[in-house]
Amino acid sequence: MRLLLSALLSTGIALSAAAQTPSRDSVAGPVLSLDEAQTLARRANPQYQQIANNRRVAAAGVRSAYGQLLPTADASISGQFRQGGQTFFQGTSIGASSDIRQSSYDLSLSYTLNASRLLEPRLQNAYLDAVEADINGSAENLRNLIAQRYLTALQADAKAVLQDTLLVTTAAQLELAKVRAAVGAATQLDVRRAEVALGQQQVAVLQAHNTVEIEKLRLFQDMGVPQPANVRLTTTFAVSEPGFTLDSVLGLARGRNPSLTAFKAREKAARLGVRSAQSQY
Repeated sequence: MRLLLSALLSTGIALSAAAQTPSRDSVAGPVLSLDEAQTLARRANPQYQQIANNRRVAAAGVRSAYGQLLPTADASISGQFRQGGQTFFQGTSIGASSDIRQSSYDLSLSYTLNASRLLEPRLQNAYLDAVEADINGSAENLRNLIAQRYLTALQADAKAVLQDTLLVTTAAQLELAKVRAAVGAATQLDVRRAEVALGQQQVAVLQAHNTVEIEKLRLFQDMGVPQPANVRLTTTFAVSEPGFTLDSVLGLARGRNPSLTAFKAREKAARLGVRSAQSQY
């Protein structure tokens, strides 16, 4: 009986020491919040930057459309010089006795205006609005993707912490089975079963920590930046009851959904394109 009590006491001390072991969150390393992750993704994500670069092309199209409304000016200048002198050909003198200098200048100004050119600025502005809507939609999709990756990494980290706790519990069960077998309250089969359970739990711990690193790697891959060592995710989320209704959500989606806004902008640009084409008849 004394042997059993001493073994239980030592097991309790081991569990207390394991509980007081510094957690992985206390390890020195960079921290990353959800807002920081989303900001870095907007700066470095290659797919988003490719879509955002279309703004420059659309803005250049707008400037070109307004430039076509200006008059066209052409200027040209030419000069000719012929040195004076006499040349005899078959007994005949050819040439001038003095140098000859000639020059000509030409300056023209033209202005052409038609319905197609008048519609072109509106058309290009509509394309610019559509590009801006595409960029906003891409930004929202990227924001949602980073948030999902962040939550998945936090979930994997919480599962890894749970597996660490279960490992401590499984190790205590093994020590308890050994003590019970020593005093005759259990058999060696119980000890072997506890050892198998401990091995399985160690495998589960390794898999859980590996999943954490994979999810963090996916997060930084979508952000477009290299992953630092020992990075910690610090954002926490409060669970509360939603206070919105179905009609309010649908109304908000119709008015602010970036993809729907982009489609509406492109529909307007397409209509102006049809009017511009019809005006050429």
